[in-house]
Amino acid sequence: MRQFVSGHEPDKDGCIRVEGDKFHYLAFVLRLEEGDMLHVRLPSGILQPMTVAKVDSQSRTLTLSLAGEAAASAGNSLAVPPAGIPGHFRFHLFQLVPKPPKMDLIIRQATECGVSSIIPVAGEFCQKGNIESAVKKSSPQDNRWQKVITEAREQSGSPVGTEVLSCMKFDEALAFWKDVPEGGSADRLAFVLYERSEGTLPVHRAVGRCFPLKNAPGNADIAVMVGAEGGISPSELGRAKEAGFIPVHLQTNILRCETAALYGLAALQGAIVESDIWKLNE
Repeated sequence: MRQFVSGHEPDKDGCIRVEGDKFHYLAFVLRLEEGDMLHVRLPSGILQPMTVAKVDSQSRTLTLSLAGEAAASAGNSLAVPPAGIPGHFRFHLFQLVPKPPKMDLIIRQATECGVSSIIPVAGEFCQKGNIESAVKKSSPQDNRWQKVITEAREQSGSPVGTEVLSCMKFDEALAFWKDVPEGGSADRLAFVLYERSEGTLPVHRAVGRCFPLKNAPGNADIAVMVGAEGGISPSELGRAKEAGFIPVHLQTNILRCETAALYGLAALQGAIVESDIWKLNE
């Protein structure tokens, strides 16, 4: 389901004023007119039905107004809570930095998969120019990746507020993972995709080693690390294992890094989310 991602909550009158690029998107891409309805994803995560109350082409502003039951009490959102990944699993993608167009694609696809955070990582096999690009694009001054995320959320309907963190060196990323992410759970699972089969586990066997969880069932932060074009070096793999990452080998063809990120996320999400209905045969 398509949605419009708003950067603001409704004001005291139950309205949201849309300007700039977002006005252009609603007025000229979606071609919304006064009286049209759409679903708006608010910063709180609520999916709110709203009506186009006014389109002002001169000032290039569009006003959205609360619709449905919420209109009776302006400022209160309709009770449509964000769904998130089933079971309250929060996925974090540690992506060793590939070429810029591939990184853009990975961010778009990870957002559509409902990944909570994407951490660009400067790995041993990453090219210097690619790292410099990732450092620039992940800075607060550059909003290119935020636009990619917003477009992906609007297209896919993802309720997860995906964010890209600052680019980190490999060991910095491992140290970051050692601390439970803010608002995260006590259960943390970590997997690293590796192109070689020795010393690795297939997806379901790796996931089976982690369940049942120690705390509330279906409540965990899950890290997935994926290499760049050259993969992950043996030294980096060893350090990741020491940090608690389980090496996983996808038993399929050799995949490009952008394909591996999507395939690996999908495979691990499916195995984890559906862990209560499949049985691991040891």
